Amino acid sequence: MEWKSKIKDECCADELEEMIINYIKAGFWSNDKILRECEQYMKDFYRHECDNITKDDLLEIIEALRKEFQNTGNQENFLKLDLAFHSLMKYGIVALHYAGYTQSDGFEDCNEEAMWLHEKGEKVVGCCFYTEQDLEHILHEDTTLLYISFGNYFEKPTAEEVGQIIVDELKANGFCIQWDKTAETKIAIKNFKWDKYYTDSE
Repeated sequence: MEWKSKIKDECCADELEEMIINYIKAGFWSNDKILRECEQYMKDFYRHECDNITKDDLLEIIEALRKEFQNTGNQENFLKLDLAFHSLMKYGIVALHYAGYTQSDGFEDCNEEAMWLHEKGEKVVGCCFYTEQDLEHILHEDTTLLYISFGNYFEKPTAEEVGQIIVDELKANGFCIQWDKTAETKIAIKNFKWDKYYTDSE
């Protein structure tokens, strides 16, 4: 790509391109949000390259890559997953999409949401989520399994019981599930094809 010639550090250019493509394929973030992430990444890891590429350059790159890599279609799989996640709230289970990069980040995000709901007077017994990392494995076609982390907040229901509620809800929405019924093992949605794309209404 022609823009890469503006960045002297080849690793920086390749990493930026991979980041942008991942964010676009994931379908959660606007161009401006992706731009802010790229700028922060360069400040953190490639400060010496910050003067070589402008904000407008980066936005142009993001727009070009979005045209090439954004998913299209009716988002059938994502909408089914979103419906399952929304319905888990009636059981008091916080369910978050794309929560942090690592599992510990995801639990932190869920805990914040659970505290906020608790302060509003809502009952919260557990949580579930998948991370950026979990989704990247699907986007890179390393696997066709989307892994869901989960946990409980009190002695009852137990983590295994929370896991079973999540599995039942996912199955009710048409997903095939792989899980050994233990608290230590993530729940996996089998043969998951990611089809979400970003819309301006988000």
